[in-house]
Amino acid sequence: MKRFVAERRVEFADCDSARIVFYPNFYKWFDRGTERLFASVGLTYRAMEERHGVIGLPLLETGAKYLRPCRHGERVRLESWVDSWREKVFVVQHRIECEGEPAVEGYETRAWAALAETEPRSMRAVAIPASVRELFL
Repeated sequence: MKRFVAERRVEFADCDSARIVFYPNFYKWFDRGTERLFASVGLTYRAMEERHGVIGLPLLETGAKYLRPCRHGERVRLESWVDSWREKVFVVQHRIECEGEPAVEGYETRAWAALAETEPRSMRAVAIPASVRELFL
C-alpha cells in the first residue's frame, strides 16, 4: 500500500497561546498529506484534470482523534494512505506522531469529482478508474 510520509518541526505559527498545535492545523496537514500522496503517484491536481477530467477531491467527511498534544519545537511525522475505495469515494487515513509518540489519528472521506454537466460551476462524483486505484497498491 502506497504511503506518503513527511516530517517537520512544529513552528510557533502552528500553535495557540498555550504553545500547542491549534487543532485546525492538523486538518491543513491532512489536506497536504492527501495532495502529496496523490502527487507521489503522478496524480497532481493538474494531471487528474488532464487525464481523468477530475477537478478536485472534495471532502465529504473528516474526523480526528487526539492522543497527545504537539508542542512548539517538537518533531512531528505525518503518514497518509488511502485506506479504502468505493465506486466514487475513497477514505484517506492520517497518522501523526510527535517526538515518536502517537499524537493524532485522522481521516478524510473524499469524492473523485468532475464538473457537473447540468449546473455551471458545480461538481459531481464520478467513478474512480481501476488504473487510479492500482497506483496505490
